[in-house]
Amino acid sequence: MAAKKFVPVVFLMALWFVGSLGLPASGQTELGDESSWDCDPALVSLATQIRAVRLQGDVKLDGLLTDTAWRQPGEDRLIQNDPDNGCVPRNRTEFWVAYDDNALYLAARMYDSAPDSISARLGRRDSGPSSDWIIINLDTFNDDRNAYSFLINPAGVLGDAKLYNDGWSDNSWDGVWEAATSIDELGWVAEVRIPFSQLKFPDSDEQVWGINFSRQILRYNEESEIFYRPRGSSGYGSRFPDLVGISGIKSQSRIELRPYALGKAEARDVDPDDPFTDNPQFSGNIGLDMKAPLSSNLTMNATVNPDFGQVEVDPAVVNLSAYETFYQERRPFFVEDANIFLFGREGHNSNWNFNWNDPNVFYSRRVGRAPQLGISGDYDYVDMPQFTTILGAAKISGKVGNTSVGAFSAVTAREKAHIELDGSRFDQVVEPLSNYSVIRTKTTRDEGLKGLGFMVTHTARNLDDPVSQTELDRRAMTGGIDGWTNLDADGVWALKGYVSGSHLTGSKEAINSLQTSSRHYFQRPDADHLDLDPEATSMDGWRGRLALNKQSGNWRFNTAAGYSSPGYDINDLGYMYRTDMINTSLTSGYSWREPNRFFRNQTIICANYWTWDTGGLIDGGGYGAWYFAQFANYWNVNSHVFFNPEANSPRSTRGGPNMRTSASRELAVNLSTDYRKRWVASTDFFISGDDAGNRNAGGGLSLEFKPASSLSMEVGPRYSWQKGDDQYHDTIADPSMVSTFGNRYVFSDLDYRQISVESRIDWTFTPKLTLQAYMQPLIATGDYSRPKELAAAGTREFSIYGQDNGSTVVLQPDEEDNPDQPWLVTPDGSDPTNTFRLADRDFNIKSLKVNMVLRWEYGAGSTFYFVWTQDRANFDNPGSFDIGRDSRSLLEAPGDNIFMMKLSHYFSL
Repeated sequence: MAAKKFVPVVFLMALWFVGSLGLPASGQTELGDESSWDCDPALVSLATQIRAVRLQGDVKLDGLLTDTAWRQPGEDRLIQNDPDNGCVPRNRTEFWVAYDDNALYLAARMYDSAPDSISARLGRRDSGPSSDWIIINLDTFNDDRNAYSFLINPAGVLGDAKLYNDGWSDNSWDGVWEAATSIDELGWVAEVRIPFSQLKFPDSDEQVWGINFSRQILRYNEESEIFYRPRGSSGYGSRFPDLVGISGIKSQSRIELRPYALGKAEARDVDPDDPFTDNPQFSGNIGLDMKAPLSSNLTMNATVNPDFGQVEVDPAVVNLSAYETFYQERRPFFVEDANIFLFGREGHNSNWNFNWNDPNVFYSRRVGRAPQLGISGDYDYVDMPQFTTILGAAKISGKVGNTSVGAFSAVTAREKAHIELDGSRFDQVVEPLSNYSVIRTKTTRDEGLKGLGFMVTHTARNLDDPVSQTELDRRAMTGGIDGWTNLDADGVWALKGYVSGSHLTGSKEAINSLQTSSRHYFQRPDADHLDLDPEATSMDGWRGRLALNKQSGNWRFNTAAGYSSPGYDINDLGYMYRTDMINTSLTSGYSWREPNRFFRNQTIICANYWTWDTGGLIDGGGYGAWYFAQFANYWNVNSHVFFNPEANSPRSTRGGPNMRTSASRELAVNLSTDYRKRWVASTDFFISGDDAGNRNAGGGLSLEFKPASSLSMEVGPRYSWQKGDDQYHDTIADPSMVSTFGNRYVFSDLDYRQISVESRIDWTFTPKLTLQAYMQPLIATGDYSRPKELAAAGTREFSIYGQDNGSTVVLQPDEEDNPDQPWLVTPDGSDPTNTFRLADRDFNIKSLKVNMVLRWEYGAGSTFYFVWTQDRANFDNPGSFDIGRDSRSLLEAPGDNIFMMKLSHYFSL
């Protein structure tokens, strides 16, 4: 057994040794041989200021540089930051900045010694295809932490984003701006017009902004900018030179409107006798999104009868845990400016969390969610709303002085399910009328080296029916303070932290349900520090964390400690999966950043962590090592090994007593090829196991093919397998089980297999007309066997039914009373009166999701969508895995088809 513990470590060392031998730099001639560039850092001269000039005439946006504004010599002092850090760029770049009362104009001439080698791939807006790029960053408040980012490639593909935390990027923002490009014998050209209505900036006559021009040349993997950033240093926006010369501009008082119209046709596999559903079913909707400037630095977004349907589908997920699945937000109204509402994340450029999740205080998918209340009682047919209707929502964002401000509020409708039983119809409330509100402020000092934030959320529900009163809390509030400070003038060391509190009120039944939920488990019988109060009508708690990080240099260091009280809960408007924990972690490592013959960079990280519940019980810990490297041919490898000693698992019994876990080990490796090539591949595998014999393994392959500049195809099969003896099955009350506090906690062996294939096709006809297709077939089976019970609290000893204590377990279906509980168990042969039935939890989930989106941006900010989605599912042959049979069953299953057309038109007043 001892030898097995060293296998992952030996593998990792072997991987590093093989990597140190180097890989052949295949394909470098095709892409450009960066190693041949002989540069002299002494030749580099950088500008400390960039000056904008006021236009004396019009600019025609045609990508030709024929306007008067561009006839004077431009600024051309750029420096390589990669791959030849600190050297003169291979090709010269010249740029100009101008403005009038309404907009900022920028132009750039990207000289190229081989214009026929310019990479000009087509792609959808914000898709970021592998290509040459010019990127313009504008820090309009010159706060050294936040900026707008505008991206243009030679084919005219656009992208935009907002930068925050001095370099992190959020590309959910979509501004309304224009650009034109052309390729000629000198290289390529970009002209850009950015209306001031799309920017927030101080209300002052003289503007001083931060600015950056960044040029990326794909074939050399070269990035040049107008500031120097040494390898291993921290900071991005804080290095921008000043943009000066802009004066006399005012906030544009135009109100931007985006009315939309939507039509939908649904063809579903439904019971023809269902009185609530037509097949096919047709529906439509109209609504309005509005953006209005409150000042030059504050903007209000509002929406009336919004369309919060997402164009992209969520992937199929099989969740066997007690915790909720987290899905990414994709709805446009919510993703814009989402970074403003992040809590506890800023201040460090590297965050390491082990067995700890920072609170997602505002999880916007709570707004408009699927109804939370199920149907109580029997029914023949039911018409259940898929989502909660959002009656209206508004959001304010911007900056006042050094303080960023964000506010959000939404009202969702009271939703009812329509039910028919024995010919009678009635309604039942499945979601109450609710209001969700968020306020967020964040102030920075000393050019962003210090920051302090405040955040409050509030959820209020109108519980006017008995079901919602007993199942949902009436009010929920959270409040928190977060901040950071750099500990030295150079910003090498930074300290950050946060503390957040929660307060919920509701009926005794609702609060009791919350206390006993999987997030809390107050009912744990051997947890003396927990107090389940059935009479409670409120619940309070807090969560906090403090972390120290080394921001720059080759040596890496991070340490953190956190505490979460048992009663902390933010899930009415936030997301978290557990509380009642104390957590510490320590991470250290070293990075080799200077390229050599074999590597461009390498990093080794070592870490350990420990977690306790607030009663002092150790429920997790481990030691890990990571290795990251980029080879000279731009292949990448990352891998890790981890060892978890024997510990406790107080949540495995789902609210019961603690049980022990066995020591375990895991190994994972990922290898990817040069992303610039026509064929791009990545592969990964993982394997883990513990001393009890449980095993988990899997891996995948992703293959991307780019046959033309306008077409990209990707396929990614994945397979995983898990075999264990401690899958939770059920809890059976039995007062005679003194060793486990009056309950039998039943577990089973589980043989779990999953295979899936994700496929994508991106076809770009023009930068404004694109077609995207996505398909994901998934087969997942679980075979439960050898049921057993926990023999005693605080152990990992099981009594196996049919083997220990004279117990018996037989398959004896009761079609009348217990059709879903076919297993008849007598756990103790000496007492046949305690016989109980056990559910058959075998499953075979087969799912097919298809999503196709045609997107046409027919005008600035105006878009037409045509969408087709299909869902298929089949559940035959539970517990049995057969790819051929299951694939045929899935293809033969009836599918639900949805066709949608949406037109969103932009104009301003």
